[in-house]
Amino acid sequence: MSDRKGGRAAEGQDVRQAGDGDPGCHQHREHRCSHPVGEGAHGGQRRELSHFGVKVAIIEPGFFKTFVTSSAVISRSFQDAWDKASPEVKEAYGERLLSRTLKAIGSLDKMCSHDLSLVTNCMEHALTACHPRTRYSPGWDAKFIYLPMSYMPTFLVDAMINWSNPRPAKAM
Repeated sequence: MSDRKGGRAAEGQDVRQAGDGDPGCHQHREHRCSHPVGEGAHGGQRRELSHFGVKVAIIEPGFFKTFVTSSAVISRSFQDAWDKASPEVKEAYGERLLSRTLKAIGSLDKMCSHDLSLVTNCMEHALTACHPRTRYSPGWDAKFIYLPMSYMPTFLVDAMINWSNPRPAKAM
């Protein structure tokens, strides 16, 4: 990053990614729920730093095949959480929810893109271009699912997510 006069705004490159090292960011449900919060925070940083001549590029990737999105890791984490849950929680959610969720997690590998160069190309462009974009959305799912969902009314996105996710046993 550099200021308007060509000087360095920070020592070295300041590249930050949402969810770096955060074990809680690996489930798609959490990604979708936290997306507007992250978007607001990044937008605020972008606007605040623009007064100092710093341009912030936001990279919002879709799902890519990494250790964090590995269905084996997510399934094991989900199963561990289920095993630690109290009998009341297990009764409220039901074994059916567990089996359906584990089945859905198993299909994550098919949804993930294997071409990580899409993300690194966006990072490279954001760091080296004379006129970098404000937002990058690498991956087809980011362009055609998550970005359009971010513009939809909340009730519609909630309905779509609730329709596709399994319901707890004692849901109303």
